Amino acid sequence: MIKLGYNIINGHPILVDVAQTGHLAIIGGTGTGKSVATLYFIYGLIKNYKTSLFICDFKKTGDYKGLVSNENYFEFENVSEGIEAFHAEFERTPENSPQLKILLLDEYAGYIIWLTQNAPKKATEIKNKISTLLMLGRSRHCFVWCIQQRMSATLFPSGIGAIDNFQICVGLGRLSVDSRKSLFAGEHLSNIAFEENYHPKMGQGLALIDGQELQPIQIPYIKSKERLKMLIQKMQK
Repeated sequence: MIKLGYNIINGHPILVDVAQTGHLAIIGGTGTGKSVATLYFIYGLIKNYKTSLFICDFKKTGDYKGLVSNENYFEFENVSEGIEAFHAEFERTPENSPQLKILLLDEYAGYIIWLTQNAPKKATEIKNKISTLLMLGRSRHCFVWCIQQRMSATLFPSGIGAIDNFQICVGLGRLSVDSRKSLFAGEHLSNIAFEENYHPKMGQGLALIDGQELQPIQIPYIKSKERLKMLIQKMQK
């Protein structure tokens, strides 16, 4: 199990077994704390599971640089290579693999828009590979972690429901109407009065996990992102 954060209403930890519920979407605008939340989740993942991590950082933010070897780290136009490498790893992986394999896609939406404009055929191929991973990856413990500003069904092939396979959905800050609908499918907090007056700050938002109710989430305060990165690097040695 890893801890995603705390329920703001009751203070209880929000826990998830990534081996059973592993596809993750983190959505939020600039300044909502997406990268810190992602690093915190990676920390919990490395601490509790045997893990192989592939990182695709389309915008070259550097937020995750150094967490994996160069062979598993891809930026900008090389993101396609990273997705194809992970998909090939998925095809080689047997059912119920003891190791979790995570494909982290930072700004997948921006990457797909760019790829569609520059290489539409390749964009269709990549969308199909991501959809295959989302629909079939769970039984092989191969999961997609998608971090971006907005969520839309147009990022995936239409008519196959790939977006519905994200089992952990975290929306930070104030979400757009489309993003909230795509992430939470009309779900609301059980405490209606709280939700009506809820204005998430940095590191706060909503979380929906398979088998659990929609919850208001607080990501633990991280004073130094760089120190957290160093800790993750140390844990992998």
